[in-house]
Amino acid sequence: MKKITSLLLFALLISFCSSTDTETTETESQTNDVIIFTKGLGKSTSEYVSNWNKLISEIANDEDTVLYFSINPDEVRWASPEQTVLFYQFGKLEQTPVSFAINLIVEDDTVTSVEFFSPVVSDETASQRTKLFFLILVAMADDTLDKDGRESVLSKLGLYDEVSTPDQLGGSLTLNNVQYIIEPLVDKGLLIGLNFYTSQLD
Repeated sequence: MKKITSLLLFALLISFCSSTDTETTETESQTNDVIIFTKGLGKSTSEYVSNWNKLISEIANDEDTVLYFSINPDEVRWASPEQTVLFYQFGKLEQTPVSFAINLIVEDDTVTSVEFFSPVVSDETASQRTKLFFLILVAMADDTLDKDGRESVLSKLGLYDEVSTPDQLGGSLTLNNVQYIIEPLVDKGLLIGLNFYTSQLD
């Protein structure tokens, strides 16, 4: 079952990485080679969630993947009484000890930045999910980037770098008025997670 899920995620990842976001001719649109979406960063909280889910529905080709990667609006919760941070946890139905989680930082009902936590476990499916989530986060921050642009952001953030110690992983990048940061979470010399931040700059 895990192998099948892994193959579906790999196919989904390839599909998303090989798609573009630019306007196309009617013929190209009819071949479904293009993913059309709108970013969420800098939008209202409801728009962010809606645009996220629209993107997932565009790139996913099976119900289980849509269910896992989508944000259920009914499950989004305020993390504090001040209502400045919205929290959502992915994959709750899987009942795993660690899971992916997202915080939407809100000012005047506008999502100004996003914090995303990805666990690091020795599991191929989790690794593929991490990369796909990161690509989605980049897309939600900047809808002008094409497939190469999204991959370039992750590359420049050091996601693919070979490092001698886990604390050397990650980095920061500012592009098109958006700041991206990947930060490793290290415990006793072991990499246990990655934080990925996207922020709209004034």
